[in-house]
Amino acid sequence: MASAPPAAAPPSPPPPTPTPTAPRPQFYDFQDIPIPSELDLVSKDSYVFQAGALKAGLLTLRGRVDVNSLINFFQMALPREHWKLKGGFRYKRSVLIFDKPDRTCIINLYEKMFYTYVEILVAPAGSQV
Repeated sequence: MASAPPAAAPPSPPPPTPTPTAPRPQFYDFQDIPIPSELDLVSKDSYVFQAGALKAGLLTLRGRVDVNSLINFFQMALPREHWKLKGGFRYKRSVLIFDKPDRTCIINLYEKMFYTYVEILVAPAGSQV
């Protein structure tokens, strides 16, 4: 009596595909201002002043990122850190203005040759000076 060949094992399910995760923002000198990971700090054009609880300054960053995607990033990310969008303008040079009770944050975005530049100015609110 001839035996039949063994039945093939059922195919195993494919491994789960990893879900894409958004790049995690980074934080430099201001722990409540997230920065897209695609931007790099330009330290020669940045400065931060700190005296006691007061911290203010200018961070200059650059990267090969679309200005509109950066605007969208900051408009979504800063309110999560309890910043309130006060206004701004866009096109040749785009500016976003945020505030908190004790500080103001002005984000200036512009393009040059190969890079998009972001300047983040943080200053005490009028009553905190």
